[in-house]
Amino acid sequence: MSSELLEYPHCPLCEANQALPNSPYQFLPYQVVQCGACGLWYLSPRLQESEILKIYANPDYFMGGGEHGYAHTQGSYLEQAEGLRLTFRHLLKKIAAQGLLGADLLEIGCGYGFLLEEARQYCHTLSATDFEAAAVQQVRQIGAKVYLGGVDAIPQAARFDTIISTGVIEHIYAPHQFLQQLTQHINPTGWIILAAPPMNSFWLKLQGKNWASFKIPEHVVYYDSQTLRQLFERNGALETRLITYSQAYPLGMIAKKLHIPLPHKISRFNVWLPATMFAMAGRF
Repeated sequence: MSSELLEYPHCPLCEANQALPNSPYQFLPYQVVQCGACGLWYLSPRLQESEILKIYANPDYFMGGGEHGYAHTQGSYLEQAEGLRLTFRHLLKKIAAQGLLGADLLEIGCGYGFLLEEARQYCHTLSATDFEAAAVQQVRQIGAKVYLGGVDAIPQAARFDTIISTGVIEHIYAPHQFLQQLTQHINPTGWIILAAPPMNSFWLKLQGKNWASFKIPEHVVYYDSQTLRQLFERNGALETRLITYSQAYPLGMIAKKLHIPLPHKISRFNVWLPATMFAMAGRF
């Protein structure tokens, strides 16, 4: 890795330059450091954002065969399809039960549209963004309005009742700018929901540097409920709600991570793992 492609950021949450020394999470040339001012964990050094965007635009990111993305540590996105659908169904049910899911839904980073398909029973219109062109084309086939790119690709006048993004905020280099952009597209009574792997999770304590959510160099910020709530409040949230949920994973994927051989006929079954993700909802 050329040092010319690396940068050393200040804290993405509070902008302090007070990274604590001797981080236990070294992935040379990268390391995950903790801000001594606000407690946020973040990647430093990190790849320049222009280089990361090239990774996300590559079809291999979802489909497998590349150095980065889902195939790198988790198996391809499509191999996880059934587990992802189960997880999104579970999450949407919890969100709807709290009255946070409106008629017009926008998803940031939709992948192949599994969450949107599960949301059709709740929402009248479905919209989304993604950087991967093949994914965008596929999701358009389910009747969703999908924009190629990030938040900038959304028409300025577009407004939504709910904006949701799962497993994206940890990729965002400028989280304040990202959230401020989202608030420009939310209706006055709407909710923005961001989901991320919890940095203070049991799984991190158990696995240490082998924690599955240490996806280096793609994950550049690592939140817990306290720091993600700080992000919402620093950007004007009037109310926040913490949503905890479990995820369904293929048994074969878990066995592969643990280096345990497993017969193919049972590897496709999904098992539920608690505390692998959490979501923060905010009203602005």
